[in-house]
Amino acid sequence: MITPRLRRLLILSSIILFVIYSLVSVSSSSSKESTNSKINSIRQNIFSYFNENDNNSLLRHISQSKIDLGDDLLNKELQSHIKDSKRNKKSQNFYSKMFKILNEQKFKIPALDLIGKADSRDSELIWSKKKLSEFLKLDPIQIENLQKIHQEVFNELPYKFPKDLYKGEGIVMIGGAQFSWLSLLSIKSLRSFGSKLPIELIIPTIEEYEQELCEIILPSLNGKCILLDNVFGEEVMSTMKFSGYQYKSLALIASSFDSILFMDSDNILVSNPDKLFYSKPFINHGMVLWPDYWLRTTSPLFYDIANINITNKRVRMGKWPMLESKIIPENQLDQVPLHDLEGSIPDLSSESGQLMIRKSDHLKTILLSFFYNLYGPNFFYKLLSQGQSGEGDKDTFIAAAIKSNEKFYQVKSEIQSFGWFDDGNFQGVSMGQRSPIEDYEQYERLLLNSKNENFKGFEENFDTRLASVFTVHANFPKFNPYLLWKENKLKNSKGEEIRLYSDISKFLVEPFDFELVQYKRMKSLLCDLKINLKYFENVDKESICKFIDNHIDFLIKNPVT
Repeated sequence: MITPRLRRLLILSSIILFVIYSLVSVSSSSSKESTNSKINSIRQNIFSYFNENDNNSLLRHISQSKIDLGDDLLNKELQSHIKDSKRNKKSQNFYSKMFKILNEQKFKIPALDLIGKADSRDSELIWSKKKLSEFLKLDPIQIENLQKIHQEVFNELPYKFPKDLYKGEGIVMIGGAQFSWLSLLSIKSLRSFGSKLPIELIIPTIEEYEQELCEIILPSLNGKCILLDNVFGEEVMSTMKFSGYQYKSLALIASSFDSILFMDSDNILVSNPDKLFYSKPFINHGMVLWPDYWLRTTSPLFYDIANINITNKRVRMGKWPMLESKIIPENQLDQVPLHDLEGSIPDLSSESGQLMIRKSDHLKTILLSFFYNLYGPNFFYKLLSQGQSGEGDKDTFIAAAIKSNEKFYQVKSEIQSFGWFDDGNFQGVSMGQRSPIEDYEQYERLLLNSKNENFKGFEENFDTRLASVFTVHANFPKFNPYLLWKENKLKNSKGEEIRLYSDISKFLVEPFDFELVQYKRMKSLLCDLKINLKYFENVDKESICKFIDNHIDFLIKNPVT
């Protein structure tokens, strides 16, 4: 009888044999047929490894093999993968006008200077219009000019996409540098839970293009790379000089999918996400967001500039709808949070490490959020967050949806923080976001119950910790073995080796040693299969692999209790 352990060993052994055979058998005179055979063999065995459910029992194999793409004929065959397609030309024609309009605003939009920073960790503060007006000041002429710019841009944004530019659903991540590695680790988790969704990895620049990853590994896993230069054209990419958070908005536009689950590359799924696309929150709203820790600190000036009308009607108590809305007299508005009022963006602030959106009915949201991110660092981020923790692209998507009057649902369940204790002090390392399906089911039940005379309110009845964790945003530190080793991140203040994830298993639908599995995958991908990535070209891999091995031994000897 073949045990699961033996079956996995056979799979990994076949990878070794196929790769060694390929290296020996393919010479400079290899035919196109044998080249294709080599590619298909490697892809098939990569598929087998990535789709193996290793969450509870990952093998420690000792392969010294390496996928070698040095063969000139093989390289020539694979290079055709990144050439322009009809879709790219259609995309360039559609977006060229928009990029030109947005680029023309760069000398018209000023850099903002904050007067202090909003800090919503103070639970006693009421973030009223008056309070939120303390951190930014603009004179009436500036506001009027910015209103005109915003409205002109909004009016110029198209209302529909060209036919067949986007179709289907899938998962989108951003690669390049360390993010290609982190995405690969995340994809391994995705496939191990049985997800069949196609994957698109957005590559920001040609210099960051990874041949082995893009042309061997991802095609084996129903995935592909999308090079931004191809989608938008080299002229746009060189003229507009994108960076940082702007790539997320570009990724939403560049992906070929109509319906997207966007994941930051350091975000690791711990359950199968495929059913999310057929769930009520996504079907009913077409856009799903997740909360951050903090209350919203958006400046009233944003609503003025975006021509968004906020009334004096209080319709919420924080993130919860009021059973009966009421008009607040002018002399009492200082005692009411601005974001409880009709027309404003609801609490809490958003966390954009994951985002679901259906582009076909959220065109304005996607394009307007791109405008906000294009001029984000000096202008819109300060308007939307006013120096609040986590300032960045996170609130641009919901703000654009509010302005565009396009539907969204933000998960009501709270973040589950994961981490460890250093001398009694909690050190957070990641955020566990909860299932939107389970969250929405509970919210819908309460909406029905709210019609009952005995219903006391949403906050009293909604269990914000009931929904299971479906993804772990492992962002501080990231699962980058080079930086973990170089920066000595796996030791406490006393110099003792530690577990960073001390209590995660009990929050997962399928309990497993999350941290141990990640390090075993690091070993498999980087040290055993020796997958080639540019990020690791000039680092001491031998020392990194020894570091990984040592920590695996530590984790095994110190299991989660």
